Amino acid sequence: MTKDRWQFPNHGWVKVNVDGTVSTFKPRATIGGVVRGLNGSWMGGFEMVIGLANVFQIEARALLEGLKFSWAKGYHTVEIESDNSILVAVIQNGLVENNNYDKILRESNRVTDRIAREVRGEMEHLITHEEPPKRV
Repeated sequence: MTKDRWQFPNHGWVKVNVDGTVSTFKPRATIGGVVRGLNGSWMGGFEMVIGLANVFQIEARALLEGLKFSWAKGYHTVEIESDNSILVAVIQNGLVENNNYDKILRESNRVTDRIAREVRGEMEHLITHEEPPKRV
């Protein structure tokens, strides 16, 4: 389903927005994500520099790290949002069972997109945020 703005998660769920990007200045890709609660409140975020890969692999890595991050924080009822329609289609077409995923437009993923574009840190080092970074 396509939505034109961010939607709150269902009762009892948390929502993880993930995104990835390729640097135009450095030979690297970056990923980021934000976990939000029922009322849209910030529950955590993450960012990571990863090696170069194709767009699908970068977005899939963002999704994987988003799930790992949310589960490590104790959130097990998770709804993932990604702006990569191919990744969403792969998940929705039965390669993952019992999914609750939505395809969203980039406009509704602005915070995560900003985190992914401005990742700081070393390769493969996950940086977590208990509070929203000032740059977002």
